[in-house]
Amino acid sequence: MGIARATGDLSMSAISPPLICAPKPLRAWVNPSLHPIGCIGQGTVAEIAEAEAWLRGQGCTHARGPLEGSTWGPYRANLGPSTRPTFLGEPTFSPEPWVARGYEVAAHYASWLVPNAPYVAKAAQRSARLVAAGWSLRRLDELGSFDHALDLFHQLSSRAFTGAFSYSPLPLDGFKAIYAPFEGRVDPRMILVAMGPDGEPGGYIFSLPDILNPNSDVFIIKTLAVDPAHRREGIGSWLVSSAHAVADGLGFTGGGIHALMWEGSHSQKVAPDLGEPIRRYALYQRALTEPAR
Repeated sequence: MGIARATGDLSMSAISPPLICAPKPLRAWVNPSLHPIGCIGQGTVAEIAEAEAWLRGQGCTHARGPLEGSTWGPYRANLGPSTRPTFLGEPTFSPEPWVARGYEVAAHYASWLVPNAPYVAKAAQRSARLVAAGWSLRRLDELGSFDHALDLFHQLSSRAFTGAFSYSPLPLDGFKAIYAPFEGRVDPRMILVAMGPDGEPGGYIFSLPDILNPNSDVFIIKTLAVDPAHRREGIGSWLVSSAHAVADGLGFTGGGIHALMWEGSHSQKVAPDLGEPIRRYALYQRALTEPAR
């Protein structure tokens, strides 16, 4: 979940309730949190049709894809354009077999490239207001161990993403399986937590260099999560502004990719007016009772 998926290996047994997996080589799953909607991973038109037949036998009335069991795993088709290289965590699934099979778009997503300047200018202003109200920012290396930081991130993500399209819960061990590979590969200055006046975390932002493109001057905002109790306090905008300011000071002067934002998410509401979409994505769905095209 979040703005962009991590690159860790998420075992299906780490999801709760456990997924029911189709027999190999079918790429289909029943996620009890989404049932009677079934999940199908990327495949050919024929493979998708076989997966649909299995899902019908499991009592599913609809199929959604490309969705490998959960939105914590790989999902969404990449609609392009392909004018920029693929960035870390970006899906590369093709929309063609889904369209050919008669699926329709169930949810839209986009990645935006956002210049630093508009946010850097606002970072100090937003910081002054929230600091005066008792808020503070802490960097990853000020949170103790990386493992302890993941405890905080899991708590915040679990509260922040419950309203996301096709959301299903993920236990702490599954969450850590996704994020653990980033330890030692991130700059702790680029990962920030907003701590409230009561000393409790109210939100976090997980940004990092584009590891797939090491010569890039652009950074990635991978995850932005704000506790719903604080969404009207400007915490998300403060975290985004601060992330841009930090990244700009570290040499990522080309701006930040606000990655994989669902069109209905709070993250998109703090997305900029001055940025530009660089890629669009879709999650597809169709009723299993309807004939395919």
